[in-house]
Amino acid sequence: MKQSFQILPIILLTLLSNVSSLSAQAKDTGTDSVGELKVSLIFGTNGDADQAGKDLKQPSKEQLEALNKLKTIKFAHYKMLGEDQQPILRSYENWANPMKSSKEILLSFQPRGKPVGDHLKMDLEFWQSHKKIMKSGATLKKGKPLFIQGPAWRGGKIIIAVELMSLTNEKPAEAEKK
Repeated sequence: MKQSFQILPIILLTLLSNVSSLSAQAKDTGTDSVGELKVSLIFGTNGDADQAGKDLKQPSKEQLEALNKLKTIKFAHYKMLGEDQQPILRSYENWANPMKSSKEILLSFQPRGKPVGDHLKMDLEFWQSHKKIMKSGATLKKGKPLFIQGPAWRGGKIIIAVELMSLTNEKPAEAEKK
């Protein structure tokens, strides 16, 4: 009888070890992507756009059209300072770094729930010089960028464009036709 009590702890330890090994092997669904987010950093000015730097490109045609429709952000000239496209992880904070050579401007983002149609609720935080400048709970819609007017810089303003590029709940176009 005494011998069976000595074996019991060994059996329990072996079972616990196997259970913890199985749970460690289980996939972390929080790292699943629910879509893609693009963050663009745009310089807007009514003065000399070259103050932002030489050889900078114009924002895309779609971005320029969307910027020109805005009532609160109006500039004569726009230049692209940088952009970053990142997956949106289901349960983790994500980071976009639109100026690859610098960590001066960052945007953190995290989904708040599952996508609904072509919408996704997000927590957004704009960071400049390692300080949180802005926090927002925005609902993003695919194809409709959110423009955030940032700080004054070199005779103009920094504009942050946040755009939902895709969602994983989207159906392929062929499936929608059927």
